[in-house]
Amino acid sequence: MSQRTKIAGKKYFSTHCNYLFLNYFFPRLNRCLLSAYTNSTFNLSNIFTINGGLNAQLFTLSNNYTVEPRLGIKYRFGPSMTLSFAYGLHSRLERLNYYFVKNQMNGEAVNKNLDFAKSHHFVLGYDLGLSDYLHLKIETYYQRLFNVPVIADSSFSMINQQNDWFFAERLQNTGSGENYGLDLSLEKYLSHGYYFMLTSSVFSSRYKGGDNIWRDTRYNRNFNFNYLFGKEWQTGKSKQNSLGLNARICFQGGDHYSPVNATASLTAHDAVFDETQAFSKQFSPSFTSHFTASYKINKKRSSHEIALKILNATMYKEFIGFQYNYLTQKVDERREALFIPNLSYKIEF
Repeated sequence: MSQRTKIAGKKYFSTHCNYLFLNYFFPRLNRCLLSAYTNSTFNLSNIFTINGGLNAQLFTLSNNYTVEPRLGIKYRFGPSMTLSFAYGLHSRLERLNYYFVKNQMNGEAVNKNLDFAKSHHFVLGYDLGLSDYLHLKIETYYQRLFNVPVIADSSFSMINQQNDWFFAERLQNTGSGENYGLDLSLEKYLSHGYYFMLTSSVFSSRYKGGDNIWRDTRYNRNFNFNYLFGKEWQTGKSKQNSLGLNARICFQGGDHYSPVNATASLTAHDAVFDETQAFSKQFSPSFTSHFTASYKINKKRSSHEIALKILNATMYKEFIGFQYNYLTQKVDERREALFIPNLSYKIEF
């Protein structure tokens, strides 16, 4: 459903409403996530715009609901400069299997009434067009997470959880967290045969589990730098063909992890972690690069392209996990370099 109403001359009000039904079927259970939203735009002048909205969700398994306001303000200083501010309350459901964890004694679904995890988002942005082909964008943000599912008296938090289909613990919505940082991007659009994009981010990510202690999250890498660039040359008698070279370079901090409990691991013959010092360790920064070279021949009725793509050209060894070494009776890091070359040929009619 969509409605557009004119307000006071050049001021407009727009409303959109949509209902999304996600049905999940379990034995003798049929549960839904119902969602509705409305969004409005107020063009107060040629330089000042306000976007407002409201999002609502209902999870019929527990009958928990959330109402989330959204607001965005944009002010244009001129044809090439913009200052913006945005706020939004956001919520998230966890994997459905977590809601159906059962008590081994009485079969009760202990997480059936688990509420939405929620977060307040604040963003302040600055856009500047340096030229017709060069654009600068700077954003600073703060996110305050609350109602995060945790395990009582434990360092565990769903913020750090990875895929685990065998999770069987009772959860409660008492955890919290915060993320804040600064993002910068400088982009040059394709002109004179080349383009590039430089993005950088410095940030902090912390959480508080069921033991009420603040810690780094698993994903608190602290920094991330990316550089993407490419060059094209026109070839052939009529300059109808093109030779292209493209590359991407990424340098970022390592994930955090919990230290290994050597004594407990030796007894269990498996990797056992010291969760009282959860995510107090950090892997070394990673450096990866990807490369593509292509040559395209354009004819009247067809085009031919041959391309060579190389993923992880620097042969960086990605962390896979920890494993117990029966020979040394220690826990080792398992790493693997996924080097993927790909040669392709494409014809289009």
